[in-house]
Amino acid sequence: MSPKPPADALDRALGFMRADLARTADAVRTIDAGIVLSTPSLAAVWAVNQLRVTSTLSFEALLELAEEQLAGFDYRQIAVEDQRAGPALEASFGAAQWKVERDVVMVLAGSDESPTDTSAVIEPGEAELLELIQRWYEEDEPPATATEQLVAYARREIRVLGERLLGVRSADGRLMAIAKLRSDGRTAQVEDVYTVPEARGRGYARALVSRGCELARDAGRDLIFIVADDTDWPKLLYGRIGFREAGHLWQFHRD
Repeated sequence: MSPKPPADALDRALGFMRADLARTADAVRTIDAGIVLSTPSLAAVWAVNQLRVTSTLSFEALLELAEEQLAGFDYRQIAVEDQRAGPALEASFGAAQWKVERDVVMVLAGSDESPTDTSAVIEPGEAELLELIQRWYEEDEPPATATEQLVAYARREIRVLGERLLGVRSADGRLMAIAKLRSDGRTAQVEDVYTVPEARGRGYARALVSRGCELARDAGRDLIFIVADDTDWPKLLYGRIGFREAGHLWQFHRD
């Protein structure tokens, strides 16, 4: 039987992410249902311009709350942490033609199915890593202003959160894959795992995530987690490394 994450793992992981968003937003307002993040300086970055809900609300109540709390925003971005409300809200928002994303929060609770060689993982500089971050965002062909702001936000995360930067180079010295490791002293998150298209399938992502876990364990972190799209394949890779599902986070967007 696969090991299960600790009982409080999901609450700790969600709280960790919430705290990091609050640290990187321009302003945070606490309400009964959760928090409202506002960052006019980076208006195109959905993550820090959103309503983040921690309590149980119906679809109608959540819509009303979003209209009230996000008045003046150019879009509506809602994140839902409640595990009971999430599935029904996903169905309702999808039927209402909102963009729906369901992420899975995975906690390191098992062992790697096969030992991973992490010797190729290096620590690149900020500027070099941000070049790959920009390339990653450009794959979806967003407006230039949005890409610029997303890269600026990635820089803000690195500096405000004190992230440790990880990467893998090709034989000719070019940075081919990246990841970031962030921590609050007790909990650690591996984030922004990306490999350039021409270097995929070589095990770089696995090496980066495994190295992040090594560093977090060596530093005494007792909870290590990663977040993945619940409908995409990377969660299978993370499962082979030893991550186990702890719960979900739902995000709903309407322009």
